Amino acid sequence: MGIAGAGSAVAAHDAERGTFSVLGWPVVCFESFHRVELPRRLEGGLGERVAWDVAGRAPVALCMPNGQAYSYVEDRGEVRIVPGVIADAELVVELESGAWQDYLYELRTSRGLVESHAVRFVRGEFADWDVWEPAIRCMYSGTPIYHPAALDLRDLADRPIDLHRDFTTHDDPDEMAHFLRATGYLVVRQVFDADRVEELAGEVDRIRGLCREGDRGSLWAEGPGGLRAPYRLTYLGMRSPRIAALADDPTVRMLCGLAGQDVVAVTDRDSGQIAVLKEFGVTPEPLSIPDLPWHKDCALGGCPVTCPRVHVGIRLDAVSQDSSQLYALAGSWGTVAHEQYTPAQWEQLPVVGITTEPGDVTVHMGCGLHAGPAATGPARRRTLYVQFDNPRIFDVTNAYETYEQVIPGYGSGDLLTMSRM
Repeated sequence: MGIAGAGSAVAAHDAERGTFSVLGWPVVCFESFHRVELPRRLEGGLGERVAWDVAGRAPVALCMPNGQAYSYVEDRGEVRIVPGVIADAELVVELESGAWQDYLYELRTSRGLVESHAVRFVRGEFADWDVWEPAIRCMYSGTPIYHPAALDLRDLADRPIDLHRDFTTHDDPDEMAHFLRATGYLVVRQVFDADRVEELAGEVDRIRGLCREGDRGSLWAEGPGGLRAPYRLTYLGMRSPRIAALADDPTVRMLCGLAGQDVVAVTDRDSGQIAVLKEFGVTPEPLSIPDLPWHKDCALGGCPVTCPRVHVGIRLDAVSQDSSQLYALAGSWGTVAHEQYTPAQWEQLPVVGITTEPGDVTVHMGCGLHAGPAATGPARRRTLYVQFDNPRIFDVTNAYETYEQVIPGYGSGDLLTMSRM
């Protein structure tokens, strides 16, 4: 079964107009928001929720092409909004009104604005923005900042959660649901038998053999020696009735339901059912796209209309460090987290590496920080994901659209790195 052409873009490519206008959301005055509304929020208690994360950090400033500008300043445990560009602002970013509206509504993150070419760096660089990104988004939307030092994850018996615990389908559903909702991920052993795994792996391999670089259903990258291969197959349910049927599989539905979220299966939106492939083995250095760094699925924006996302991942091969593990940052879902931590900070964070066998299933929240770093051995990896999204995904994307389309070159494998942006 082929993939039909998509309609006109809704979420993608139109950063100047702004996705907020497509949704019919009201325009917010840049001036009055910074002079009245944001100070009111900070004085009403929001300041205490953000100041700790930017304590001692240099100010940043956002400005409009017409000269309107405001600086965000941390001063002795308080955050103040100062008109104009303060002299010691380490970062000064210029953006159009439509882009700022999307930023305010969390329809674009700082990364999403940069990757859609919607901002101009007058001073500083992206790393300087990341210093303030969680605080700004908390001030704009109220989304809490990820605070690992204050994390206290407990099970139903009020004991500290064992972050490496796994389950089977025979375990107590309430315990499984609590673990997933607390940590953002879940490992369930031996969900599918060998015959079912072989059947699904055969479908993935069949479709992979039909893929050609540049088609709509696969993303490609270059590995060692110039070898190009797909690292992700998309919209598999449109080309395989067996894979499409997974969205209504009773076990898959049960596992998704443990998240307790209002979500729907996506087949022709947000990449549909996907397969993540690792075919390159060990590489001299990480591949920037197929070896996924720490990220959230809403890293570019759209969280209010695309999240929650629940991903049910069916392991078709053993997954370990030799084939690129899935890593999760416990308790990070539903929060705003930094993209960049120092090595010393990473050592203190509750990072969990997930090792699985064929037939095992993981469930993870798409807006939790997770990663699929480079393999350290030659083992192959194929993981099939059945995706469930916020029903509003249908309000902001047409068929075969995804938020990643804001990235120039999306779908070709030849994507720009952040430094080249």
